[in-house]
Amino acid sequence: MEDDPYEALFVEIEFEKAHVKTNLQIVRDGVAARQYLEGQGHYADRQMYPLPDVILLDLGMPQMNSFEFLEWLRSQSPDANRTIPVVVMSASPHAEDVARAYTLGANAFLTKPVDWQEYREQIRTLGHFEGGTFAPDLNPS
Repeated sequence: MEDDPYEALFVEIEFEKAHVKTNLQIVRDGVAARQYLEGQGHYADRQMYPLPDVILLDLGMPQMNSFEFLEWLRSQSPDANRTIPVVVMSASPHAEDVARAYTLGANAFLTKPVDWQEYREQIRTLGHFEGGTFAPDLNPS
């Protein structure tokens, strides 16, 4: 989920450069993400809108915020959705945000680097997150 269309496009381009074979679906806010996962409205067509293998979640999402979305996903969403790996991404590594994301069920928390090249490499690495197996040492301690 990404509310910035330029950042979403950047992720898509970097995945292509890394030769990541993915069907990237982008929603703009937490409400749309919930509708997507529940198959509501135009998201009902699972051929066009399949369930994701992984969710990249921008911490600063509008409407239903990212923490509310994580809480819903892990406790109230349809059972098949509850184990989808979630990578939370944020520009700011506040320790309380990192801890809260993990407490609510995030599989990883990545801080978006300021350096352009580092950010590109991070996105390319994210493209290889499969089934929750991408596990960098990101635990806050």
